[in-house]
Amino acid sequence: MTEPDDANGIQPESIQQFRMAQLLLALAVAAESKKRLDLERLAVIEFLAANPFLVIDADSLEAEHLRLKGFGRHSIAYASPGQRFVSRRQRIMADVAQLVVLGLARVSAHNGRRVVDLTQLGHVTERELNSVYADAYRASSRKMVPVVAKLTDAALYKRLQEWLRSDPLLFDLLDVSSAEEWADAQTILEWRDQ
Repeated sequence: MTEPDDANGIQPESIQQFRMAQLLLALAVAAESKKRLDLERLAVIEFLAANPFLVIDADSLEAEHLRLKGFGRHSIAYASPGQRFVSRRQRIMADVAQLVVLGLARVSAHNGRRVVDLTQLGHVTERELNSVYADAYRASSRKMVPVVAKLTDAALYKRLQEWLRSDPLLFDLLDVSSAEEWADAQTILEWRDQ
């Protein structure tokens, strides 16, 4: 969706509360689809839901539906999609950790992966997000969740390279830093529960 700059040139995705709201919306859509997302899939869905024309054919009926909701192809023009994804992915763990600390989300093990789910408070909070952008983001997430959730790790890595039109060296899916970030999140959880 086109995210207008304010008078100071601030991009909404540079504001943590905005990013956390996007995560709440993406997690709620995943929950309604009975999908549980690990951090990588959440990062991909959250980014693609904000930039759906990286995945959806611009001439399709789906694209027309999203344009009517307010999305435009020009929203990713100021930087390459691959660079924007890597930048966003680097911040997602801190945003998820903040959701956990606020009691809006929880991290748990499911099928050998650490997944992120909304808590009851997270669901209540997500339902309070009533704006044109929130509605458009939900609609876009409903397109992205089934596409991303069904892919194997290898298939996701390959599709992500295509969607982001990026060099495979630009990002490394399921890399060691994610495991380290999850360990940091676990420390935050233990500290919060003391």
